[in-house]
Amino acid sequence: MTERLYENDSYAGRFEAEVVRSEAGSDCSRIVLDRTLFFPEEGGQSADRGTLNGLEVCDVQIHDGEIIHTVKGELPVGTKVTGVLDWDFRFRNMQMHSGEHIFSGLVYRKFGFSNVGFHLSENSATMDFNGKLTAEDIASIEKRANEIIVENHPIRAWYPSSDELA
Repeated sequence: MTERLYENDSYAGRFEAEVVRSEAGSDCSRIVLDRTLFFPEEGGQSADRGTLNGLEVCDVQIHDGEIIHTVKGELPVGTKVTGVLDWDFRFRNMQMHSGEHIFSGLVYRKFGFSNVGFHLSENSATMDFNGKLTAEDIASIEKRANEIIVENHPIRAWYPSSDELA
């Protein structure tokens, strides 16, 4: 399984790793590393962008615990790599993803609606709730979400236990 470095330090932008699997294609290779900072596409969020040893990382997916990097070029098994994230893209995703959690939490608190779908694209985020919101409801929630952002609360990312979820 690939060690997910992004779970420990979402602000890191550079890392060292080793290629543990490599499948060459016509233009791109599918690379599995022993560890990565690249966040894969999942949960409605697009994958990180960047490079491995200067080669463009076109896509990052997760399958059965392995994080697969699609890279323009070849990196044989055993190659030591330096990974560099496109920090502007990562940081924008972090901001929009955090904003989605704030917005969804406020919707749940005020209306009891759960977020049942989320998509984060290049320039926007969309959320689906299991209830109807009016334009006035959305404006009110957006205003409060922006106030919370300005208040600059600390953000903690973690996997809560079953007890914490209850």
